[in-house]
Amino acid sequence: MKFEIVTLFPDYFKLALKQSLLGKAVEKKLFEIVIINLRDFADDRHKTVDDTPYGGGGGMVMKVAPLDRCLTSLGYKHRGEKLPAEGERIILTSATGIKFDEQLAVKYSLAERLTIICGHYLGVDERLTALYDIDEISIGDYILSGGEPAGAVIVDAVARLIPGVMGNFESAMNDSFMNQVLGAPCYTKPAEYAGLKVPEVLLSGNHADIVKFRRYEALKICFKQRPDLIDKADLSEDEMELVRKLKKEKRD
Repeated sequence: MKFEIVTLFPDYFKLALKQSLLGKAVEKKLFEIVIINLRDFADDRHKTVDDTPYGGGGGMVMKVAPLDRCLTSLGYKHRGEKLPAEGERIILTSATGIKFDEQLAVKYSLAERLTIICGHYLGVDERLTALYDIDEISIGDYILSGGEPAGAVIVDAVARLIPGVMGNFESAMNDSFMNQVLGAPCYTKPAEYAGLKVPEVLLSGNHADIVKFRRYEALKICFKQRPDLIDKADLSEDEMELVRKLKKEKRD
C-alpha cells in the first residue's frame, strides 16, 4: 500500500510516522508513506494556499487551485473524466466529515493507495469536492489546530491492519472495537500485586472459559463507558441476557 499525505506542515510527520510499528513496517517496505508539501503547488512567490472566505467572516479557506494541481500531479482525474481507479481513495480530514471508525479503517486497509489531504482553517474550498470523488473524514467531535494529527491517526489505524505490520495479527483482531465493543481488562506478571490478584480464569489455561470471560468483561466495560456501542453490537442471546442484567442492576 501507498499512503500519500498532502500537508502544509510536512515536518509534522517526519518523526511521528517513524516510530514504533509504523517505522519498522516502513523499513520492511510493507507500505510506503510519501509526504507532499501543498505549498509546492502554489502559483505565487509567497507560496499562498489560502485566502479569505467569500461572504465575509473570520478565518481562512484553503484554495482550490493548489489542491487541484496537486491531485492532478498525482494522477487523479476530475469527476466525469475517468472513473476512480479501484483500490485508491482520496481522503480529506474535515470537521464536517463522517466519523472515522474501525470499520472504515478495515475498508481502507484493503486499498492499494490512500491520498490524505490534511484540512486547515475554516476548511477547503467546496469546489474541490465537486471536482473530485473525495471521502471527507472526521476523527471525532472536537476541533484541532489542523488536519495533521487526524491524518496521522488515519494512517496509524489503517497501517496496523496491513498483514505483516503487527507481529501478532491476532492481537489486532482482538483490539477494542474489532468485536463491536470495547476491549476486556488485561493483566500481566506478577499474578498478585499489592494484594490484588489476576482473575483465576485467566490462569486456568481453559481457552473457552477465557474467551467467554473476556467477552463478558468487555461488555461490562462497554455498558459503563460506551452504552451507545452496546445498542449497535451483534450480541448472542447469552450476551443480551448479561446486558439486561446490567441494565437492571443500574436501575436498582
